[in-house]
Amino acid sequence: MDADLVAMNNNANRIASERLLSQLRDEGLSYRLWVTGSPSGSDLHLEVDGLTEDLEHRLVRVLRGRGMALDIRPRAR
Repeated sequence: MDADLVAMNNNANRIASERLLSQLRDEGLSYRLWVTGSPSGSDLHLEVDGLTEDLEHRLVRVLRGRGMALDIRPRAR
């Protein structure tokens, strides 16, 4: 995969992830999301305000199965 294709894939994964998170966002979830990737795979990074163990499990259930490694952590203030 060349660099342009990796960038397009990362952007597509970001948009799809934002759509998957729309219900939680409507419930008040505040986060920062970005995707990094290489020809061998993508990583979804999510920094979440007020991250709890239960919320993290819910986020994993929503975002898993998309072929990306998940990096979910509390947002530093």
